[in-house]
Amino acid sequence: MSSTPYAAATYLPLLLAGLLACAPSNTAGGAEVPAHEEPRAVLETHVGGDAEAAPRPMIVDRVELRDLHSEINGVDYELRVSLPHGYEDAEERFPVVYILDADYSFLIARNITDHLAERQHLEEVIVVGIAYGGPLRYRENRSRDYTPLFSPAGGYGPEYQKVSGGGPAFLRVIEEEIVPFIDRHYRTRPGDRTLVGHSYGGLFSTWTMLTHPGLFENFVIVSPSLWYHDRFLFDLEDRYAAEHRSLPARAYLCAGSREDEIMPDDLKAFVAQLNDHHYADLELKSLVMEGETHNSIFPGCLSNGLRYVLRGR
Repeated sequence: MSSTPYAAATYLPLLLAGLLACAPSNTAGGAEVPAHEEPRAVLETHVGGDAEAAPRPMIVDRVELRDLHSEINGVDYELRVSLPHGYEDAEERFPVVYILDADYSFLIARNITDHLAERQHLEEVIVVGIAYGGPLRYRENRSRDYTPLFSPAGGYGPEYQKVSGGGPAFLRVIEEEIVPFIDRHYRTRPGDRTLVGHSYGGLFSTWTMLTHPGLFENFVIVSPSLWYHDRFLFDLEDRYAAEHRSLPARAYLCAGSREDEIMPDDLKAFVAQLNDHHYADLELKSLVMEGETHNSIFPGCLSNGLRYVLRGR
């Protein structure tokens, strides 16, 4: 495990690629924390001024990278960690928001949480973006890690679906490797974790809520791929309800009105099924966001969702 400064210039193309290549719409408390250097990031860009002048670096404060090689599934992960304002001078512990699809979502989440916290609309949080080391393999990585079952069809097509079904191993990576690492190295608040996932990431987040209740207390689930593998999550939720009266979670689910109609329709049907089972301990809110597409919905849903699950304003 190693830590390096966050060189945002390296990842800006990934952010843009992720926003344009989003997934298909149909188809406990930590230990004492050792001192560490002030995290920093550099985004090199030309910013006005004399055309002959050298570009000045744009510094992104309080962000660092951590490399993690998983002994569970053999994948190299890169954890992108954004710390709250004044973290180095404080002693308090903070909620942690874990973000999937960090190649495009991390900087969006980091800026939204900063903006809201600065204006007292959200408490300060630690944001952890789960990304990947090495070359960009966006479709392969998410087809493997975010799908709970192998399915030969759908998604990005057979070339990528052949690696599907790695969700259970990825969840072990999160539970046994990533969360303990973050809890060891940062001042995390016990029992205050949020998982955010979009599309295939929303599929994984919904499956996690139903299969590992208690690992995360909060969920922001954006345009989940509930169609996956013949809508297997509907059957899974029915089986869960037959054996449990409680589902301990606070969840915000959303889809866009301009997505393929299967996305908002499935979302409404799934939320209705959850409500019909009258779980104790489940706090649930959902919204079909007017005018949003599958590729545009993430920022607005993230802002609304975090303010709901973390009781902001």
